Amino acid sequence: MDRLLRLDYITQTSIKGLIEKIDKYNRNWKRRDQLDPEQLRSLRKLAAIQSIGSSTRIEGSSLSDEEVARLIENMDITQLVSRDQQEVAGYYRVLDILQEQYEELTLSETLIKGLHNELMRFSSKDNHHRGDYKKQSNRVVATDEAGNERTIFNTTSVLQTPDAMRKAVEWYDRSLEEGNRHPLIIVFTFVYEFLTIHPFQDGNGRLSRLLTNFLLLKAGYEFVLYHSIEQRIEDEKKAYYKALMLAQRYRGKEEEEVGRWLFFMLNTMQKLTQKLDDDEVMIVEEPQALYLNRRMRNVLDFFKREDELSVREIDELLPEISRSTVKNDLSQLTKAGYLKRHGKGRGTVYTR
Repeated sequence: MDRLLRLDYITQTSIKGLIEKIDKYNRNWKRRDQLDPEQLRSLRKLAAIQSIGSSTRIEGSSLSDEEVARLIENMDITQLVSRDQQEVAGYYRVLDILQEQYEELTLSETLIKGLHNELMRFSSKDNHHRGDYKKQSNRVVATDEAGNERTIFNTTSVLQTPDAMRKAVEWYDRSLEEGNRHPLIIVFTFVYEFLTIHPFQDGNGRLSRLLTNFLLLKAGYEFVLYHSIEQRIEDEKKAYYKALMLAQRYRGKEEEEVGRWLFFMLNTMQKLTQKLDDDEVMIVEEPQALYLNRRMRNVLDFFKREDELSVREIDELLPEISRSTVKNDLSQLTKAGYLKRHGKGRGTVYTR
């Protein structure tokens, strides 16, 4: 796997700059004194809901964060009928295990298989393969509007998967022990290798993001408990897959390297620190705003940069949202006291 890290000078410089920013934030986070334990618990609960919702939606789930929160709150009495509910329950179970026990757990093939077993626990459809490496080819494909499939990349073969996973875990352990590479480089390179091997029949994407959380916690980046890296990935899903595919298209060839992938993941993590800063301020000044839906929080974010905005201006900032939805959000935010309305008709503007 060392061959994946033959990066050009510009990429190395960019990556080094991002790591320095992340490490500076991490040092400050460890010395934080602004938030009390109750506020931290609120952030952690919200981050868990965001992580579960985003990671399962990346793989096709349709459940919103609000629906995920209700499902988790009533987990003991809810019948997990749909595939989406089963995937949420599995993700919640594994995330909880890793967040509570990461200090005692060690990366190994046994742990990875055990986590996959728990991830698939609530889905009877997956009973036959959970916790075991794949028995059939699972190449990654894309389907166009006409129903035609094309191969995005070919994953590691069934016969080669056990050996590839053994080598990946050994590389991770050896790299940390040698200390010649930054832990973040080691973590994200291992995650790339895991995704490219695609060792299980199903659930590889979700498990890769759970492993990302786990390995970041093991590396000392505990702030990932309080804001969701999965949500940041969901927000830039196309860029996430593009960065992955740019390396994977050369799988096994001389040209294969993970520079773009590392830059994307480190940039995502750096953006996470900026969002966490915003959340810290919000939970002190306006704690209830944390529990607005993501669309409404995006609207409030616009008012951090502008003194006043009209419906038209907000509509232009949210092109994927209908005008009627924007108006409804503004009405709800006004009633809740987050915004103030001025004027009538086309001359209406809003301020914070």
